[in-house]
Amino acid sequence: MYPSARLEWTRTHNETKVIILNDDQLDLGPIHGNNRQSYDPWDEPLRSPSEKSKDVAQSQRRQRPAQPSTQGPKEPTVSTIGDSQRVVDGPSQPTRVAICELVPGTNVSGVYLLTAKDTRTTKAGKPFYKLRLSDRTGTVDCTVWEIGQVDERLGSGDLVVVNARVTEYQGKAQLEASAVATAPPGAATPRDFLPSTYRDIDELKGFLQFHIASVYDPDYSALLEEIFGDYEFLEIFSTAPAAKLFHHAYLGGLIEHSVAVAEMCDFVAQQYARVDRDLLMTAAILHDIGKTQELSFDVAIDYTDSGRFLGHVIQGVTFVNEKAGRLSSFPEHKLQQLLHCIVSHHGELEWGSPKRPKTIEALILHHVDNLDAKVKGFLEIVEGSRDAAWTDLRNLFRRPLHVPQAAHQEEDFLPPAEDDRAR
Repeated sequence: MYPSARLEWTRTHNETKVIILNDDQLDLGPIHGNNRQSYDPWDEPLRSPSEKSKDVAQSQRRQRPAQPSTQGPKEPTVSTIGDSQRVVDGPSQPTRVAICELVPGTNVSGVYLLTAKDTRTTKAGKPFYKLRLSDRTGTVDCTVWEIGQVDERLGSGDLVVVNARVTEYQGKAQLEASAVATAPPGAATPRDFLPSTYRDIDELKGFLQFHIASVYDPDYSALLEEIFGDYEFLEIFSTAPAAKLFHHAYLGGLIEHSVAVAEMCDFVAQQYARVDRDLLMTAAILHDIGKTQELSFDVAIDYTDSGRFLGHVIQGVTFVNEKAGRLSSFPEHKLQQLLHCIVSHHGELEWGSPKRPKTIEALILHHVDNLDAKVKGFLEIVEGSRDAAWTDLRNLFRRPLHVPQAAHQEEDFLPPAEDDRAR
């Protein structure tokens, strides 16, 4: 699975580039910091930043008012997406504005994924619905003041057609809906609306394989090959989210988080001579592998029954122990050290860790895992508050957070202007 190759790293101010040099000299290209590309729910999952301006122009053309026509009614055009179909040119099918592109003061009518539905009461005692809608670009709160405007049979995981006005609260777009109904058959599949990583999955797989290939210990290397040499499991690992809430809670989040933790652990291992780097790297790659069993992500990101009963820490330890048992002679002392890193990576008993770290590798893994989770969680919270200086206190950290304003970094993530492309 991992052909011999010479790998080289290059770094600049805000860019990391890995080059795998073999017979084909495959260049995996750059990864820009926290760059997240935009999604079009009807197209292939990823678009490069350089195509963003073209997509915006096309979107504007699609939104122009239709010109009067003297011709007869036009037959609807049917587009096939996977196993489903949708009408793209007929009057009965609603269009949709991506959540990341909602503009306060405008009206929207389109299909979204319903991820939460709560009944609440105003101060005057009048009931209303508080909904949460999502697509691949994010989530948005939606208020429905009239109970009768929502089909009471709707629940989490359903596709819904929403007619609403976009409002704003503390710098974030919200919706006030006048009607919410079940989406027509074939409008989309629920998975099309699950949030996804904006990183390229094949690129993340390349980084994962790079870190796996850097483990020289024959026992740990054989274990990693036993696990990730299974193509079907690799696809599950590459698709799974890392959480239901708070950080990396989107498709591809698990591999993105695991690669980040492995890279930081690699750096830390180089700073301290007595660290067993191969043990640490193996634990970093495998520490959250139980998430593939703890979470379901077909129609919505949620916990499985086994995930609720056991949790990903226990599931991960069981999974790795079973895989190691398939190898003819995996040393027991190495297995115990590896399993200890996995079982203690949450650090404290009150954080859901059955054991606290007792080795230097387990201690490093715990702090690196916590660092990546907290930093990513912070950035996801402030991402929706770009026009405000501070967030509200309703977040993972339970306090207002200052929104970073690093203009020199943001410029790297923006599509080129028309004047720039003309030069």
